[in-house]
Amino acid sequence: MHRRQPRQPGFALIECTIATAVSALFLGSLFLVNSSAMDTIQMAREAACASQVLQQRIEAMRIANWHQVTDANWLFANLLNTDAPGSSQLKNFSETLTLVPYGSSTVGNTQLNRTNGAVTIAANNSVLLAENAVKIIWTVNYTAAPNDRIISRQIVAILAKGGVAKW
Repeated sequence: MHRRQPRQPGFALIECTIATAVSALFLGSLFLVNSSAMDTIQMAREAACASQVLQQRIEAMRIANWHQVTDANWLFANLLNTDAPGSSQLKNFSETLTLVPYGSSTVGNTQLNRTNGAVTIAANNSVLLAENAVKIIWTVNYTAAPNDRIISRQIVAILAKGGVAKW
């Protein structure tokens, strides 16, 4: 005699379909999180490169003497004539240097622009040599991940004629 097995409903196909859908949803969200994390890492790397460029440029200004800092032609030929280390990591990189008289009623700025390796003097104020201090505004622009957004980072410093110790 054969014993008959009790009938079991056929849910195996439905259960497998649901398990496959849940697994696909999990893997899809995992890939999305991974993609988002990579974009965040890329943005952080680009921001660090831009900050490095700004710090190096300001340091070069700090080392120069007063005549050099206030002379647009010297800045053109000696400071902005080469790419800053790290700038090659940034897409569509450009930088703008603006010198503004600080603590004075003098009107007029000196401004230099560097785009695609070419430097231009947009404005030149030769009176800056007679000033006691200048405000240095250095701006970098680049195209950043994701979505090729244009990012602008800026550093501002006050540089005095006699230095900090003699001011």
